[in-house]
Amino acid sequence: MTRASIYSIISGLLATLFASGALAKPIELTAAHVNPPGEPCYEAFKLMSEKLKAGKTEITLKVFPQGQVGDEKDAIEQVKMGALTMTCVANANLSSFAPSIGIYDTPFLFRDGDKHPWIVTDGPIGAKITQKAEQESGLDILGWWSAGLRHVFSKNKDVKTPEDMKDMKIRVIGSPVYVDTFNQLGAKPVPMPYGEVYTGLATGTLDAAENDTSGYRNMKFYEQAPHLSLTGHVFLMKPVVANAAALEKMSPEQRAEFDSIFKQATQHQRDLFATTFTKDIQWAKEHGVTVTEPDRAAFEQKVKPIQEKIARQYGEELLQSIKDAK
Repeated sequence: MTRASIYSIISGLLATLFASGALAKPIELTAAHVNPPGEPCYEAFKLMSEKLKAGKTEITLKVFPQGQVGDEKDAIEQVKMGALTMTCVANANLSSFAPSIGIYDTPFLFRDGDKHPWIVTDGPIGAKITQKAEQESGLDILGWWSAGLRHVFSKNKDVKTPEDMKDMKIRVIGSPVYVDTFNQLGAKPVPMPYGEVYTGLATGTLDAAENDTSGYRNMKFYEQAPHLSLTGHVFLMKPVVANAAALEKMSPEQRAEFDSIFKQATQHQRDLFATTFTKDIQWAKEHGVTVTEPDRAAFEQKVKPIQEKIARQYGEELLQSIKDAK
């Protein structure tokens, strides 16, 4: 057998091994988020890390939770630069980089917090919005996680009607639609990083804030603001975004395993939010929180001008198609 023949056989064997993933290069991915243990995003990334470690294609995921790398906009910037592989952020924060997804922050857009949002994001409407957002941001949107319906909680009083929010200093996500919404409700919105909310409530810088029930419980906001009003004013998407170049380093086998595990983590994350709401409310009541169920229709009517403004910006047809999606 000639040397050329031997080289050809070895080359073929190596090509087969690489194609099968047997010689795929080990890859360490990184992820960051601002959430504490027990919060669904935290638990979903934890699940991903465990399953990838136990996988067959030598992918590992190192996770930096609880704002270790900075706030959500810091994390997005680091993903864009390639310093991080991925992050999960509030939709409103990503909309600064991808304006198209801002439509998801329309107040009272979704009928519920566990079915309607996924009919939209996982269907043809969502596919078009995702594609445009990727073009705008230069990031890959791996999927859409949940941050649930958001509710108001205050230090000193129950919020039963929009009038109860008059002149209330309330922390909101630093996004125009959140600021506009709470201005329309008569409050005084205060954009503030998530990690500063507890101190803001404790010092009196804030009278109130708004968040999902999981965050309310896990961040211990109930200690400073024991009046929870189930306004459900916005369903907050948590898009998971990634650096495209980092993902392209995976072999086809590694990418297939990664995608499979990410799909499992996505379902786990969504399920956690869907199933913990009732538990969070019961827990809150047992720990001295006054839980109020206001007339949500009164709040929605009050913010109609905001819905109309968003419809003009993104198109009435698109907004209505999201509302009607089944």
